[in-house]
Amino acid sequence: MYDNKVTVLPLKIRLNYLLIPLLVVITGSAASYFAESGIDWYKSLNLPAWTPSTDLIKTVWTVIFVLSSASILIVWNKYSNQKHFELIIGLFILNAVLNVGWNILFFNNQQIGLAVFQALLLVSNIALLIVLIWKFCRLAACLLLPYSLWVLYSTVLSFNVWLMN
Repeated sequence: MYDNKVTVLPLKIRLNYLLIPLLVVITGSAASYFAESGIDWYKSLNLPAWTPSTDLIKTVWTVIFVLSSASILIVWNKYSNQKHFELIIGLFILNAVLNVGWNILFFNNQQIGLAVFQALLLVSNIALLIVLIWKFCRLAACLLLPYSLWVLYSTVLSFNVWLMN
């Protein structure tokens, strides 16, 4: 017999599908705002030949923010009973702060050396997230791998920019 009851997701889960991506978009928008505000200064720097184009950087960050949002949603909606759930959510929040903070240090304050140090903190944060999440959800952890690789690449790039300027 056909059951015509509509399955309704709990309110907590439905709100998370809106709020978590919204918070990720706010983080990305803030980072982009600070990057754009210092773009003229950035273009005046001596840059390594292997510096990616601005269009490539924007594309990569868009993909990273989509994958990160999916990772957070998986963890939040399916694994909130895990031992380190609160720590993981705290690390995601710290990650957003570090991400935006890097853009402020690098583009606004033009403190390349401090930005390199901040990037190292960001890489460490992402690595810790991957390790903690891997224990219970490899998919959510793997969604953060491109982010970790890109930030590692960006850290090396920033270090070289610092040396060249």
